Amino acid sequence: MNIGEIISVVTLLFGAVLGLSAMFSPAWASRIVRLVEDPDPLRPGGYSEFRATYGGLFLFAHLMTAILVVNLSTGSEDILTTLVVLPLAAGWVGAGTGRLMSLVFDRAKNREPGLIPIWIPMEIILGLAIAAPCLHFLL
Repeated sequence: MNIGEIISVVTLLFGAVLGLSAMFSPAWASRIVRLVEDPDPLRPGGYSEFRATYGGLFLFAHLMTAILVVNLSTGSEDILTTLVVLPLAAGWVGAGTGRLMSLVFDRAKNREPGLIPIWIPMEIILGLAIAAPCLHFLL
């Protein structure tokens, strides 16, 4: 494995751990994303969303991408590794971009910026770290 693949796999495993944590502790996920379960007893299911979206989706998308990167790193299939990591990397960069838009356009709707200015570069860095095996193709 080259250094780009190692950076990518470590970052992907971090994303998988976030997902695993959210699957087993939806209350933790709720606090991290600052969303709450619907208090209306006629509309249950909030924890299901935390477990599914922030849990299962994060866990399995990151874990499967890491497995593919490790399996593809044994050969000279650089282009395949690029194809494997780019969708998830773009998702993280897109999340940071959306959060930046919220910081700029939603000032009145956001009570305070809170961690938004911290999460913007974090999400972009995570996206670039996941894309590390293919950055030489993009530069």
